[in-house]
Amino acid sequence: MRTTNLVVKVASRCNLNCTYCYMYNMGDDSYKLQPKFMSKDIVEAMLLKIKNHCLRNKLERFLIIFHGGEPLLIGKDFYLDFIESVKKIIPKHIEIDYSMQSNGVLLDNEWCKLLKRLNIQIGISLDGTPSSNNLNRVYHNGKGSYDEIINGFNIMKSIYGKTYSNSLCVIDTNEVPFDVYTHFKNLDVHSVSFLFQDFNYLTATKESVPKIGDWLIELFNSWYEDKSDSKPIIKPFDELIGLILGKNKGSEIFGKGINDTLVIETDGSIETVDTLRICGNGFTKTNYNVLNDELSSIFEGDQLAKLYYNAHNELSSVCEKCPIESICGGGYLGHRYSQENKFDNPSIYCNEIVKIICHIQNKILENIPKNIIEKTKIEPLNYFEIIKQITINV
Repeated sequence: MRTTNLVVKVASRCNLNCTYCYMYNMGDDSYKLQPKFMSKDIVEAMLLKIKNHCLRNKLERFLIIFHGGEPLLIGKDFYLDFIESVKKIIPKHIEIDYSMQSNGVLLDNEWCKLLKRLNIQIGISLDGTPSSNNLNRVYHNGKGSYDEIINGFNIMKSIYGKTYSNSLCVIDTNEVPFDVYTHFKNLDVHSVSFLFQDFNYLTATKESVPKIGDWLIELFNSWYEDKSDSKPIIKPFDELIGLILGKNKGSEIFGKGINDTLVIETDGSIETVDTLRICGNGFTKTNYNVLNDELSSIFEGDQLAKLYYNAHNELSSVCEKCPIESICGGGYLGHRYSQENKFDNPSIYCNEIVKIICHIQNKILENIPKNIIEKTKIEPLNYFEIIKQITINV
């Protein structure tokens, strides 16, 4: 087992207090034990471990994702020093790619020019409409952050160009899908990744979980029927279409690929992905640290890391018998968790996932040539038949 990318928690605190945040508002308060910022000693130890890992696994490319909390809180000097440390420690034949996930409220011309010069791409979290943002993406005093996010987004787009104007959006089913789509299109974004809110069997039931199936169907129809040149890329739609056509292995959410992302905390701890914090307080904590351990050590001794790595192949018996298992891949691991069965469950979003996959597959069947249908052997799907079959197998 090996990793090709790290989520690097350079700051353990955030200047926003988003209502649905898995870091701060889903029951895990282990962040309070972390240093507020990552030190130079941790950075250098981590880079040495990245070097060792790449050489040992013959990797010529590696991705570092700056994350938090809010990664801009650590200040500009950190990133200047970080890149200099990379030049000193990482061999030239290993190419390091950089990205950053930010809430965008601190972005200004100076920040964007610096990050572009350092070849750090920026993704901005933006929840569709002003009303959704100002309700959910709020400061610690409850004030909405939409205006500041949009200001940062527009500055970033003007300096980086549209090709690099990418967003994450947590699905808010209280919003009208067409309005959300129109909002992103009017912002002239390049791509939007729509994320499920992080529920599992500890916090919801299949009946109470947000009805993202119908919501995504409406969004898909708006996107699919849009023939304009300004049409954004939307995930997971492009991903699901690729899976249906057999053209990709998927991602952390869908498909049958491996999940090789690891997280480095501000104190140097090596952990599996932080979204699994929704399964319990301190759930992702390990004894591994870049000060003492190689990156691959976590795969050798931590059962959660092993399970996450193989999450799309370690499925419940219900999922294994499902006709769309190769596309769904069981969904995201954290959404399967319950107190009784641990991860041995279908996703809490199972019915919703079946609904959107059925709709997309049936929709594209209307428009693809017969020779491709014969080659891929794609057939129409019936949502009710699949749900009935899943129910029988429970």
